[in-house]
Amino acid sequence: MNDIRFYDPRQGDYCALSNLHPRVMHYLGVHYATAEHAFQVLKARAPLRPWLMAAPTPELVAVAGDALSAEQTVEHWQRDHLEIMTDIVRAKFAQHADLRELLLATGSARLVEWSPDDSEVARYWGQYQGQGSNLLGKILMALRHEYREQNSRQSR
Repeated sequence: MNDIRFYDPRQGDYCALSNLHPRVMHYLGVHYATAEHAFQVLKARAPLRPWLMAAPTPELVAVAGDALSAEQTVEHWQRDHLEIMTDIVRAKFAQHADLRELLLATGSARLVEWSPDDSEVARYWGQYQGQGSNLLGKILMALRHEYREQNSRQSR
């Protein structure tokens, strides 16, 4: 099985797989500049949300969100964050046909968010030098599988 590695949200054939890719999306009735904005805003308690929403780049909102203290983070975040991320990624691809087609065009490749820098966050959502959980890649591969199943049922 071959790997498709993505990271830079603005360069490369698969840059749109990144949550930092600049593509407006809607989630739970709110417009977000990127999937990363949605995730980090939902992580924060209400007083910080407008500030995170206004972050001029997804990289900045990611850094700010990753730096939130426990007191600044919504209750049950550790329990719920994977489900929230999955829902956000699903919404992003559901709203953009070109992104769905890109995801399906990855075939059976293993999708890996391949970070150029080592950190706990990089190794959680992706991999650094082949090490890490690659949870974003797993979410994307599961969504790709869902789309294939839907297409298969529709063609019967």
